[in-house]
Amino acid sequence: MSAAEAQRQFELGLALHRQGQAGLAESHYLRAVKLDPALADAWHLLGVVAFQAGQLPKAAKHFRQAVAVRPGFAQAWNNLALALKAMDEPEAAREAFARALSVRPEYVEAAYNLGILQQQAGDAAAAEASWRQALQWQPAHALSLTNLGNLLRMQGRFDEAAPLLQRAEDEAPSGDSALNLGLLALDRGDPVQARALAAEAARRDPSLVDALELEGVAARLAEDVDGALVALEATVAREPRRGGAWFELGLARGAAGDWPGSRAALSKARSLDGKSAKLAWHAALALPALPSDEAEVEAALRAFGEGVDRLRARIAKAPPAELAEHFEAAASVAPFHLAYLPRDPLPVLAPFGDLLAALVARAVPALAEPPLPRAAIDGRLRVAFVSAYWTRHTVSRYFAGFATALDRARFAVTVWHTGASTDADSAATAAAVERFEHAREGVVALADRIRGSSPDVVVFPDVGMDPRQQVLAACRLAPRQVVLYGHPLTTGLPTVDVFAGAAALEPAGADAHYRERLVRLPGLGAMPRRWDAQPEPAPFRARAAGRPAVLCPQNLSKITPSFDRVLARILAGSDARLFLFDREGPLSRRYLARLSRAAAAEGVALDGRVQLLGACPYPEFLGALQAADLVLDTPWFSGGGTSLDAFALGVPVLTTRSTAARGRQTAGMLDLMGIDGLVAADDDAFVATALALLRDRARHRDLGALIAPRAGVLFDGAAALAAFSDLLAGTVAPRG
Repeated sequence: MSAAEAQRQFELGLALHRQGQAGLAESHYLRAVKLDPALADAWHLLGVVAFQAGQLPKAAKHFRQAVAVRPGFAQAWNNLALALKAMDEPEAAREAFARALSVRPEYVEAAYNLGILQQQAGDAAAAEASWRQALQWQPAHALSLTNLGNLLRMQGRFDEAAPLLQRAEDEAPSGDSALNLGLLALDRGDPVQARALAAEAARRDPSLVDALELEGVAARLAEDVDGALVALEATVAREPRRGGAWFELGLARGAAGDWPGSRAALSKARSLDGKSAKLAWHAALALPALPSDEAEVEAALRAFGEGVDRLRARIAKAPPAELAEHFEAAASVAPFHLAYLPRDPLPVLAPFGDLLAALVARAVPALAEPPLPRAAIDGRLRVAFVSAYWTRHTVSRYFAGFATALDRARFAVTVWHTGASTDADSAATAAAVERFEHAREGVVALADRIRGSSPDVVVFPDVGMDPRQQVLAACRLAPRQVVLYGHPLTTGLPTVDVFAGAAALEPAGADAHYRERLVRLPGLGAMPRRWDAQPEPAPFRARAAGRPAVLCPQNLSKITPSFDRVLARILAGSDARLFLFDREGPLSRRYLARLSRAAAAEGVALDGRVQLLGACPYPEFLGALQAADLVLDTPWFSGGGTSLDAFALGVPVLTTRSTAARGRQTAGMLDLMGIDGLVAADDDAFVATALALLRDRARHRDLGALIAPRAGVLFDGAAALAAFSDLLAGTVAPRG
């Protein structure tokens, strides 16, 4: 009689439970187990009620009673494991999941839940095995497809992750499934697709804040800074304690030229997520893309130095487990804009270089000591070139010839390409060297592999643009390490032995600009190539409205606040219109506002006299150079590839000669061609010469006629190659 009544009470409780009346259901379950203590189903549902109410110890007690009276109760074992997991008892939870699987061999939910536990414990391999087992039993299990796909995505195994996440989308379309595909697209370097998927995720689930954040990140990476700011500002408005979104907002504001706003957002992110190494590095090294004035330049340099000091102190105290995070963080951010600030960067770059070297010594000590010289192979020197820019890029334009034209009888060359993608230029380089490696692994694994290939010399064509190169150069990958001037300023690193500069660019006393030993290669110190493109008509001529068209083709970040006044004086002294190249967006608007202030000081109203030219195909860019009435160079960081293009077309470029190589590139080219009259001694001379050339079109044409036949000297790198070969073969001792 009591057993039958117990069953009746259980069924009453079950009906109430299904109606959402858990409290009343619990009372009936309790009556049932009082009448029949062996009623395992009632004990189990008492555990479910307690679990749903957040009463975890009580839930675990009831689940244990359920499996005590019915040891083969797989669902109760699974739910006991979930309760123990929520109580932070991972080992007991793991044992309970194992019991669930032992009594029900194809229990998909238990395998799935076990995988989550294993992933949270840091055992990714075990989690992968559990989810693969679940999918073997139930190939369409969407949760296992999702979790396994995301695990593989986070490990960089994108080709394996893609079909799993797509199957999860096919089986159970949702905001989350579209979001996961968007995150994968972002990881694979396709921000446009990521943004479209983020929009689809938000359409399906408007409450999904992750989708809004992904839209902002993808927009920033697609160089739509306006779109990024809108999405990320909305994200932090909806969830103000979302540290990752504040971090991304800081990056977007920085890209917009809003340095104070960027620092404020990064500071907010640090307050919410102080443990993040990546955030610490980005916050410490934030630099203005477009300083508002000289005071902001000084403030930025002070902040950078203070940030380096903070990182040094944090790394000195960091436990071993945290050092790997710092190593990866250091490979995610580079002080690129430091080169554009009109100051000597060595005083801050040298401490930064020491910071990177100290990080390598602590995090990966095996990479900190120079490898011993090894026996030659066939009497040849083994040279490794390492860059992210073996594509159609200024770096490869200048220096790919060094890799491809070295004498194979003397040198065995390996090119390591660390960029995300390849193109026809990459293929041409690969065909011309003995070994070409497109290396996409993590920095530590890549450094190990380069070092393991036993190069005698490692050559970095550029350090300071791609963040991974600065960390690789902070390692000791070869007995000797050389940097070229693809990013023309010192690395600041104690681990680079030689900076191979250009005799035509380096002034007397330039050794003091470098931490490395400066070696001046002849001429431009490179083997620049002419690009295989013909100019196309420049559409901006119509926008000049019959007035002289003055073109400054450099990135807006290269224009210093003091040069704004120079541009304003040229406009004040002529009826010309000034054209600048940049993508329309907040950085452009910020620059125009800054230039307007300088123009107002000269009594000039811009009123459409300054126009921005958006990104255009390369032939149109060449057409713009050719069609301009006057091309202006920037003083602190002058043109390199753009000046080569102009001179190859016989187009004069007005320039100055700065104190350091990066501000002397155009002047050096003019010196090599023997062209006078285009290098101004100071701002006053620059303005006077610009106005004179605008008035005297015959003089402008005469200069062009002189440049055209002489430009070939700029593309003759034979002497530089010979000197570079001798440098590689010479005895340059590693730094102690």
